[in-house]
Amino acid sequence: MKLTKSIMLMLAAGLILPALANAAPTITFEGEVSAQTCEAEVNGQENATVLLPTVPESSLASAGAKAGLTPFTIAVKGCATAGVDTQIGTKFLGHSVTAGGNLGNVAVTSPAGNVAIQLTSDAAGTTPVILNGVTTVAGLELKASETTANHQFGAQYIAEGGAATAGAVTAVVEYTLSYQ
Repeated sequence: MKLTKSIMLMLAAGLILPALANAAPTITFEGEVSAQTCEAEVNGQENATVLLPTVPESSLASAGAKAGLTPFTIAVKGCATAGVDTQIGTKFLGHSVTAGGNLGNVAVTSPAGNVAIQLTSDAAGTTPVILNGVTTVAGLELKASETTANHQFGAQYIAEGGAATAGAVTAVVEYTLSYQ
């Protein structure tokens, strides 16, 4: 009888313990080792604030409406010269990303409603960047024998979930570079 109970307890523990181990939160670390590295800047600064213009609510009157396109430049300098052109991907990781793949409004004081920030892969705003985890965007190209390069991206307000309501807008994205 005791042997049967012991076997049953061991079987139950064998089934429960792996399930508990799988339920634990995880941390995934990602990185890259590259023969090429450069110093990166946004609008001439390592950590930058890109100021979008103040826009009227009426410019964001319906879901999907966009306004206030503002270019920003990511530049690299201090790169080792290479014998061939090097494509440099910009990897963006957004904070509070919306279901639409945009940067959610994290303003603490009097936040605007139904407003997000949409990144674009060019200054003209023609190609939106849909954020989904770490999202790599092409654009930077280091020409052979050059030590600097730059590319203009864009950021703009986008109405999500209906008409925008007035208030502050703040959004945050981290970036790093990937040398291909």
